[in-house]
Amino acid sequence: MFTTSVAPIGPNEEVVVEIEYQQTLRYDSGLFSIRFPMAITPRYVTGTPTLLAEAGSGTALGTDSVPDAARITPPVVHPDAGKVLPVALRIDLDAGFPLTGIRSRYHGVKIREDVDGRHVVELDGIVPADRDFELEWQPDVGRSPGAAVFTEPRDGKTYALLMMLPNTVVDAAQPRVRREATYIIDTSGSMAGTSIVQAKAALLYALDRLAPGDRFNIIEFNSRARTLFEMPMPVDPATIGRARSFVTGLKADGGTEMREALTLALTPPRSEGFVRQVVFLTDGAVGNENELFALIRERLDDRRLFTVGIGSAPNSHFMIKAAQFGRGTFTYIGDVREVQEKMGALFRKLESPVLTDVVIDWPPGTEAWPRTIPDLYAGEPIVVTAALTHAERDVRLRARNGSKPWESTLPLAGNGSAPGVGALWARAKIEALSDAQVEGANADDIRTEIVRVALAHHLVSKYTSLVAVDVTPTAPSGVNVVKSAIPGNLPNGQEFEAIFGGLPQTATSASRDLLVAALALLVALAFLAMSRSRPRVRTSA
Repeated sequence: MFTTSVAPIGPNEEVVVEIEYQQTLRYDSGLFSIRFPMAITPRYVTGTPTLLAEAGSGTALGTDSVPDAARITPPVVHPDAGKVLPVALRIDLDAGFPLTGIRSRYHGVKIREDVDGRHVVELDGIVPADRDFELEWQPDVGRSPGAAVFTEPRDGKTYALLMMLPNTVVDAAQPRVRREATYIIDTSGSMAGTSIVQAKAALLYALDRLAPGDRFNIIEFNSRARTLFEMPMPVDPATIGRARSFVTGLKADGGTEMREALTLALTPPRSEGFVRQVVFLTDGAVGNENELFALIRERLDDRRLFTVGIGSAPNSHFMIKAAQFGRGTFTYIGDVREVQEKMGALFRKLESPVLTDVVIDWPPGTEAWPRTIPDLYAGEPIVVTAALTHAERDVRLRARNGSKPWESTLPLAGNGSAPGVGALWARAKIEALSDAQVEGANADDIRTEIVRVALAHHLVSKYTSLVAVDVTPTAPSGVNVVKSAIPGNLPNGQEFEAIFGGLPQTATSASRDLLVAALALLVALAFLAMSRSRPRVRTSA
């Protein structure tokens, strides 16, 4: 989430803002996809309001837990006022290989194929920005390669992007591992409407996938967290029946206090003979992400955390990073009709053998990110970027698939040039440096290094920005400039009253803001009264 400030805009003037960015595509179970965010789920702001918070144009005041609350709570129009922010979208898709299909999950689109094999995808008319856009395409390449590498020579170095694709065929002879599954379900106010329907359907499907010999528990949270059982229980008809009744009766209301729920999920001690997995179903509408990331890193132990994004516009940053810190994966469900498909794909990963002990042998002098290679589930690739000083050698990949070794060797030379790989490496390094702050690294050292990398690769970061300044005066003389924040739409399927209609709630209410403002005013008046009541001392030279 970022803010663009444009000032001033004179009468009858038009200002065009162009933004360019690069990202790696998601590849999962044979499908490439890209998701373009077009709406923001109102964030829940936890903590005590403070006068030392960051300034911003949002609807909430900063707190000791979320000091940037005023920057992450943009105003939202009431649904009765109609939709705002019309969007037109066009995608020029050069897949690089024949395709068996292209589909847009949540928007109507028009698709045409050019003579050179490229495809043009456009929205079927102008639509309001009230849900994320997601496009998927499937390659027609027979059998997916084991690994691929792309390189870009630049400024005396060679930058490489490596993608490892394990065999998606599960070995039927491999014994099924026993699982200890903990399911966390978000029942806060922002989940009201279609989101809670999706979440409950997904959780009921997850219960159906449990097998005798597994153990499980369910944690529900809104303003408070509660567990179904005191500890993970064996799977049997009685426990599953009780769990289904518990899930069926869940309702969405209240705040989004995730910390207590995560603490409960990450507290039980190790259990020999079980693979421990935490499945977290939420829209991620929180502002204290770093606090939660630190908790996950501290308490994860031998568990793996899998996040399931619910709703039309979940907080992707939190969901993806939480899964990354939890050494798991992120699944997005944008429609209740996708529950069985998406949850089925997720549980096929969780139930299939894991590719572990992944090692990438780069040439000497290579700086690669991420440094810690995660576990790999069937159908989910590993993507690593590297900066090399010796690119004439090969890179060797080693791992274990259950008890069997897996190995591949790829040449780094002769791959041509893939523009943008260097920028992706720099972005990966900046992300790793930012993650290091969660682990307690020195903030000043991290800031210095991020600024250095960002400026070298012309990237926007937390500490760098690209600013265009036009000093040509446009506002008529004597006209007062009015400052305003452009409101957005409430994400499709959410209920305005459930989020903004009462306390506690997912987004800080206007009544709370007025209360905090009144308290701040009283404090200011108190200081003013104290200053006026102090004795005055007059001196003369």
